[in-house]
Amino acid sequence: MSFEEVSKSLGSRTALFAAAMAGFLFAICLVVYFGISEVWDALATAGWRGIAAIMCAYLASLAFCAWSWRVLLIEKYPQSRGGLFLWARWVRDSVGNLLAIVPGAGEAAGARELTKHGLKVNVAAATTIVDMTTEMLSQLIYTFMGLAFLFAYHPDEPAAWWAAGGLAVATIAVVGFLVAQRNGLILFLESLPAKLGFTRAWEGLSDTGSVHAAIQSIYREKREVLASVGLHVVGWLAGAAETWLALWFMNHTLAAGDVLSLESLVFALRTAAFVIPWAAGVQEGGYIVVGALFGLGPDVALALSLLKRAREVLTGVPGLIAWHIAEGKRFWAGRLADSQK
Repeated sequence: MSFEEVSKSLGSRTALFAAAMAGFLFAICLVVYFGISEVWDALATAGWRGIAAIMCAYLASLAFCAWSWRVLLIEKYPQSRGGLFLWARWVRDSVGNLLAIVPGAGEAAGARELTKHGLKVNVAAATTIVDMTTEMLSQLIYTFMGLAFLFAYHPDEPAAWWAAGGLAVATIAVVGFLVAQRNGLILFLESLPAKLGFTRAWEGLSDTGSVHAAIQSIYREKREVLASVGLHVVGWLAGAAETWLALWFMNHTLAAGDVLSLESLVFALRTAAFVIPWAAGVQEGGYIVVGALFGLGPDVALALSLLKRAREVLTGVPGLIAWHIAEGKRFWAGRLADSQK
């Protein structure tokens, strides 16, 4: 790698770090402005029982997301165990949530785990890309559901029209990404390094064994792709149940439709702010602004956001530790094998 490439890489990471720090400072300012004691009181009301409840809801969501990933290969690789995809999804979420300063790190880590347990590199990469796409499609459906409830129960709310506009733009972007995949985007990216003369084309990937070919093979199984989208929608609904439980334990219960609207709109904001690691500050501000539409005070909205952050840490840190232990075992096993040759 040249000095210029190293400089650009360091510059982009510095920018991401600066964006994350600015988001954290903004979140801290929100907590201070709206009252530390009020936010703490709301958190204390939820307590460890509330955290345990939302962790259970998250585990249900994790299981559905893993299942939606697994179902993409259920016909071609029936021998692949569901537990493998559950493990890979846990690693993917843990890395993605806690190491978000490295874009795509979670997806790369999850795909790597699949390859270390028997899947070919091109198949693991392809199923990860398709799963990301079905997840984005399911998020559009989920956001549409939330928006429908918002229009039904709050028809005069101006924010609903702004959200509808954002949903329309997001739909165009996701459909465009899907069409690009079907028309050779991944094949172009696979061959780009060789075309530019930077390096050889990906080793071990022939025309029939490329990521592009594997993606097209997965998309031909339309029933499995649709099942993946549906399972992801159920996973999103389990995420909404996480919010409903958190609010219930804080004694601020909302109707199911309002919770669905709240969560779908906040996740839409998080997605739009993907350039900011961890959506630092965006999530907190989103819960305050959107939560106000449903009668949530800023202290409760901030406490809700912090509860969800706590859940990410409590489920993500063990995932990172388990992943590093697995990587360490593979490293030392490789060293031992090399020493015995």
